[in-house]
Amino acid sequence: MKGKSPMAKSKAQQALEFVREQAPHCDSPRDLHNIFFGIGAKFSQLFPTLPEREAFMLTPEYEEIVRIRESIGRKKKRAATKR
Repeated sequence: MKGKSPMAKSKAQQALEFVREQAPHCDSPRDLHNIFFGIGAKFSQLFPTLPEREAFMLTPEYEEIVRIRESIGRKKKRAATKR
C-alpha cells in the first residue's frame, strides 16, 4: 500500500515538535523565530511553497507555535523581575 503511514507525522506536527524541542534553548522570542522562520530554517524546509505556508498558518499547530514563541518573552521577564 502506497501513501502515508497512519503513524506518519504531518508537516505541521513536525514543525510543532521542532519548536517544542528548540524553545527551551532560546533566550528570546526572536531567537526562536529565527531558528524556525529564518532564511533556510525549518519552516522553509517543511513548507517550501507559498500555498503550503499559507495552509500551515491556518493550523492549530501554527497557533501553538506562536503561543510558545510569545511565552518565551513572558518567562524571561518574570525571571528578571524576581532577581
